[in-house]
Formats: sequence, structure tokens, C-alpha cells
Amino acid sequence: MAENWCEEEGYVQNGAVKLHYVAAGPVEGEPVLLLHGFPQSSYLWRRHLPALAAKGYRVVAPDLRGYNLSDRPAKPEAYRMLNLVGDIGAIYKQLGWQSANLVAHDWGGAIGWLFATFYPQQVKRFVAIDIPHPTAFREALQQPAQMRNSWYIWLFQAAGVAERVIGQNLEEFFNYIMLDQPRAGTYTEADRQEYLRMLAQPGQLEAAFNYYRVNTGPANVYSETASAFPPLKMPVMLVYGSRDFAFIPQVWEDTAKFCQGYFRKVELEGFGHWVLEEAPQETLELICSHLTVPVE
Repeated sequence: MAENWCEEEGYVQNGAVKLHYVAAGPVEGEPVLLLHGFPQSSYLWRRHLPALAAKGYRVVAPDLRGYNLSDRPAKPEAYRMLNLVGDIGAIYKQLGWQSANLVAHDWGGAIGWLFATFYPQQVKRFVAIDIPHPTAFREALQQPAQMRNSWYIWLFQAAGVAERVIGQNLEEFFNYIMLDQPRAGTYTEADRQEYLRMLAQPGQLEAAFNYYRVNTGPANVYSETASAFPPLKMPVMLVYGSRDFAFIPQVWEDTAKFCQGYFRKVELEGFGHWVLEEAPQETLELICSHLTVPVE
């Protein structure tokens, strides 16, 4: 049954992996794909999805592979970035989209950057929220300040240990890293219970940590050669909170180097890494404004 903040739900098959999504808005509307990050689900978009649908957009928000109602493959290799990018392509194919607007947060944004890079003709406009360009982040990780900010990445590398320690203290850990981070009143009790329910599912923590283990481990981050990604030419907007705990300020400035077309950088003063939760109206207005930027 579809959740009460959306009109419908469905599934997309990508090989052996089944991906759950929620959707709203007229089928003939201009497509908008919303991608969540760690440690959330499509529930992140409970305010934005219906608001965008009410403006006539066809809005779809999947649970990324491994999260919530989507399948959780057992092998860590299943979470490599090429597979995550492939999931987005599978969504396009099943929905019959030739191109869409992409709005993405955190890990969803990391996937979004690469999907827009590999398949630029399929992304009309891109909104990256609380996530820099992957190369800007990789370069920043050479600095002690960013290494310190990324402490959780190194914690998640400990397969089995991270699941056991965090699983035994699930509510305390996620209160610390997410639920107690924003301004008071950001999350209702129902919100907190929904996220904790999702995170307590069997295999959920392992799946979420596998994103970090196979894509951001030391062997990848500190390899001698880095991938050379071509710059993006579609309209790009980068939105982030001034108090984002996960990134040093330099990553936001450096991200501009990888965007050759229209580029707008918006810092939301006083907000942290969870700006979509903390500032739903402000972020909605920013997203709507970007969806009107002319495309070539």
C-alpha cells in the first residue's frame, strides 16, 4: 500500500535486484527523480515529493539498493558505484524516460554526479544537496581536516565489527549522527520511529556500510591515480548547509571546477548536513527555481 504522502508505489527490476519506489504526479508530467542518501530512504522526500507533484511534475523517489523495501544483495561487490548508477538507468528504462531532472542528497548525490557524468543526455538538470563532486571530495581527503570530518567512513570499514557495535547501540548512534544533529523539532516522533524501524531491519546496516567499503575505502581514496571525469554541461545547483559536519568548506568551492554550464552554489546559513529535513520549504523553493532554468 502506498504511503499517505505519495500517490502510488512500485518496483523496478535491475538484474537480480528489485528496487522499491514511491511516486506522485501526472504520468505525462516532466520527470523528476529524487535520490536519498545514508542513512535514510525515500521517506526523506515526504514533503518535497507531493509538493513537486502538485506543480505538475512526475516525481519518483526510489529506495536505493540495500535500503528499506529494496533488495539487499549479500555480496559487498553488489554495491559498487557502477551497479548503483546502473540502478538509475533501470529506473529510466522501466518508466520510459529519455531524460529527467535529478535531485539527490548525500549518497544519492554521489550516484547522481556519476550518472550525470556518464549519461549527460539523460539528465536535464541536476541538484546536488549536501554532496560535493566526487573528485573534489577525493582531493579534500588528502587533508587532515577532511579526514577528521570523515571519521565515520573509517569506522564503517570494519566489516562485522561496525554492524555489531552500532547495532547494539542503534538508537544512540543514529541520534548522534543524524536525529539529534539538526535544530530542535526537525524530526517528529513518527519520523524518528520510521528511520529507526528501517535501520533495524535485518541486513540493513551491512548494506548501508557496504557503500562505503567498496567505494570509499582507503584503497580507492588513496590510490595513485584518480578517475578523470569530464565536466558537466547541464544546469547544476549545489545546495549545502553552512554547518555541515561531513565536509570542509573547500569541497563546495572546488565543485564549481567540474561544472562548465550554468552553475549555482547555495549555502544555507545555520543549517547542517540534513538541510532537506531542517529546511524543507527553503530547499523546495530552491529545487523549484532550478527546475525552471533553461536547458540547451
